[in-house]
Amino acid sequence: MSGGYVRTSWGSVHVLTSRRAPLATQLATGLPALVMLHQSPLSARRYREVLDGLSEFCVPIAVDTPGYGESDAPPQGWTIDDYADVAWAVADAIGARKPWLFGRATGAAFALHAAARRPGVAEGVILHGVPVYTEAERADRLASFAPPWKAVPDGSHLSWIWDRVRGEYPWAPPELVTELVRDYLHAGPDFASSYRAIWRHDLRDSVQAAGEVALLLAGSEDRIRHMHPRAVELIRHRRALEVPGATDFLAEQDPDTFCRVLREVIEPRGAMP
Repeated sequence: MSGGYVRTSWGSVHVLTSRRAPLATQLATGLPALVMLHQSPLSARRYREVLDGLSEFCVPIAVDTPGYGESDAPPQGWTIDDYADVAWAVADAIGARKPWLFGRATGAAFALHAAARRPGVAEGVILHGVPVYTEAERADRLASFAPPWKAVPDGSHLSWIWDRVRGEYPWAPPELVTELVRDYLHAGPDFASSYRAIWRHDLRDSVQAAGEVALLLAGSEDRIRHMHPRAVELIRHRRALEVPGATDFLAEQDPDTFCRVLREVIEPRGAMP
């Protein structure tokens, strides 16, 4: 991976891209930019296995959501507008006038809303696991889903984070759980700031202005697989695809399939069967 920072008025946003060439060299090829937003409370490292493969047909720029990974924490009380605008801050900084937008889970909500914030500007939008909550579910999440952790002298907060991750992904090997715990620690005790932004937002308010989405992607073993039919019904889309056996972490567990699926959308004539 290659990394860098985009400076903003409130702090720095960390991004990752392919190691195959400097970002300026990649952009000079004329390939489309792909701004990638991750699920919370994780980081752009979740895309590290696919950056080189994606660079064969686009310029991937994986963004650490402010407050996560290596990005600075944003001011208190950010809304979904603020998080969505980060995608455009990155695209503008690298000179990508018509980028593709990709988002996973929380990042999918931000990518969709980013498209709504600048209607018709994105070349296309790909959403992987869209968190379509009911009003009751959003209220319940705000009330109790992600309480902050507190560092204590005996280190038991580390066990709390470990147990929380294992509870969400009981199938995950310890190596992956360790990676996810690292992301939780980077996010800090209040790791739910971006969650609250989407729980306070009705996704239906983003859908109309965002226009047609190129692909709604899901995995049969995804933790929010039950929300995929809701997304298919709610969001106008060109194609919907469920990958058998895929979990939340398709990009890490099956990078070849992940890259092939995105290539079929971004560069249809260049895709392998």
